Amino acid sequence: PVGEVEGGLKLSACDGECCRLDIFHDGAFGSICDDSVTQDTAEVACAQLGFATAGASVQVGGSGYGSSGTTPGTGAIWLDELSCAGTEATIFDCPHNDWGNHNCIHAEDLGLCCPGGGDGGTGGGSGGGGGGGGAPGPVGEVEGGLKLSACDGE
Repeated sequence: PVGEVEGGLKLSACDGECCRLDIFHDGAFGSICDDSVTQDTAEVACAQLGFATAGASVQVGGSGYGSSGTTPGTGAIWLDELSCAGTEATIFDCPHNDWGNHNCIHAEDLGLCCPGGGDGGTGGGSGGGGGGGGAPGPVGEVEGGLKLSACDGE
């Protein structure tokens, strides 16, 4: 799922194709900690968002923890110890700690770089391996739609 549905993803605070990856739970978006994350997570998340998976990558940390460029979020940190194998249909299908159970700070928020993502793209086009075909559905301020926020230079 994408957007404001349980387990839905959105890309926030984008810089080119790379953004912070947020997940929806309990009525609000929150971030995902980068602990245990591998490139397989990038492929699962980009596919879930409807983007190509070939060339997908993760960014870990923020200022003070590798300074990868991911803009730290605010509010809840929903997931930690996210350990995808690359075969899962959604991020929530990957092994992880319980919702909100983490030992992280926002400087460790997970960044995601999807080919065609983050620059106002909406996913869904060309595939590229690993299930990146198929549009994610409605885009914008609609229930269940993908909302790319703050991608213009926050």
